[in-house]
Amino acid sequence: MNRKRTIGTLAALGGLTATVALLTGLSAAKADELADLRANQDLLQQRVDQLAQANNPGGGTYLAPSASAAAGAGIVGGSFPRSFLIPGTDTSIRVGGAITANVSYFFSGVNPNTAGGQVSSAGNNGTLNSIALNVHNVGPPTFAKAGNPARARGNSVTYISPQQSKVNFETRTPTAWGEARTFMEFDWANSNGFLPSSSATAGATLMGSNDLAPRLRFAYATLGGLLAGQANSNFADPDAGSDNISFGGPPGAPGVTRIPQVRYTQPLAPWGWLGAFSMSAEAPETEMITAAGLLAVDSSGASPAGTLPAGTVNPTKSPSPDFTAAWYIPQPWGHMDFGTVLRPTLQVKDGMFVNRTFTGYGVSFSGDVKPGWFGWPKDYITFSFTYGDGIGRYLSGNKTEFSLVSNYPALAVPASAAAAANVRIRTTVSWGGLTSYQHWWTPTLRSNVAFGILHHDINNLGGSGRVCATQVLAATSTSGNCALNKELVASLVNLIWNPVPFADVGIEYFWGHRVVLSNLKGDVNAIISRFRVNF
Repeated sequence: MNRKRTIGTLAALGGLTATVALLTGLSAAKADELADLRANQDLLQQRVDQLAQANNPGGGTYLAPSASAAAGAGIVGGSFPRSFLIPGTDTSIRVGGAITANVSYFFSGVNPNTAGGQVSSAGNNGTLNSIALNVHNVGPPTFAKAGNPARARGNSVTYISPQQSKVNFETRTPTAWGEARTFMEFDWANSNGFLPSSSATAGATLMGSNDLAPRLRFAYATLGGLLAGQANSNFADPDAGSDNISFGGPPGAPGVTRIPQVRYTQPLAPWGWLGAFSMSAEAPETEMITAAGLLAVDSSGASPAGTLPAGTVNPTKSPSPDFTAAWYIPQPWGHMDFGTVLRPTLQVKDGMFVNRTFTGYGVSFSGDVKPGWFGWPKDYITFSFTYGDGIGRYLSGNKTEFSLVSNYPALAVPASAAAAANVRIRTTVSWGGLTSYQHWWTPTLRSNVAFGILHHDINNLGGSGRVCATQVLAATSTSGNCALNKELVASLVNLIWNPVPFADVGIEYFWGHRVVLSNLKGDVNAIISRFRVNF
């Protein structure tokens, strides 16, 4: 949770006031309600701010405390901090971002052969999801014990990466409907083994030059309370996240991080309620585990080499967007957020005899509290809890999460109604929680401790359609779906220093624990440091 907000406020709540006035026909008799709405705007900004926040609280761009005219002759200061007016227009623009260098040392648990050598997250959506498992045996107890080379090779590994550096562009333009805003941001976390490289070895970028590729993080526009584009999910609550150095952080928070959507946010003060209510329609996805592995709407529908086994059919479809609603209640002591998500059409349809539709849902409760104890006004506690059936990606933004599990055949479409009747499909239940505490030792030195857990109840279906197909050796199997994550646990502690307001230096210890469907376990232990200068 970052109190130095990256983007500034969104949706121009002053413009929202004008929009509400137009839509409801406020009369002079409602002047008091209008005054209350204006008085509450500073707090409501925290909610609309979330539409443009990174998934790593504390990772924002530094903003000066107030706007001022630029020093250069002929350049006119813009309408918001560190912006300038585009000549000949009434549009203000700001260019911002950060240069970030992460140095990570893994005592255990990491894959030493990452494409491009780019690792900046020991946590969620990073190493935590694929920790090397502790395999003691390769067969039944009568077999001799064997070594575990995957686990042994994950010890004592160092990474240095600038991939979390970013650049962004923001504009604001006054209109009769309130302030129109746009925001776009990129980082360089799109590295993979197929990028061009000066090396003869595909993906071995560090052998010649470190070739990183841009990744679109945010691209959205707002007018009054309307937002359209790619932003954090309305179901997410970045204000209840943890201030961590490892980019992904602990699991257990509501997601998704950065998703295309259309959203409307409405302050509730005119009706005597606290906070703001927001609704969104978000880009859909149907994610399902099968014998072919994890299939989803945006994975291949055919069978290109290296993607799906030859002959595989991807039957997932998503006829309808996912819908979310959230009630955000800001208070001087912190905030509370109640969220819900409905996934109405998780569809499996292969064009032949299988045609089934499932509904997923989820709920979340999150917030932060500034206890003000011992004369520490800046300290705060965050918390969140999320539960859902078929919630899939809406828990933690975890790329290994899924909403459906099925014994749908890997290499053939069921050729008859009788064969289709043998296809079993179930939604899966997930729940998670995250909490953190931040303490300020001095005005420029802070520490954070955090803990998160994600649990996924994966229905193994039973019989010949078992998700974890290995039965006799299930207790020692890492093959196929037996290595699906059913529980992720992580904690961290860090120390972050701001020598100047727009730069920070920090160090963090991260521990993570992974349990898979075959009940094998693994642990990651890492020290991550960061040097970042915002601009």
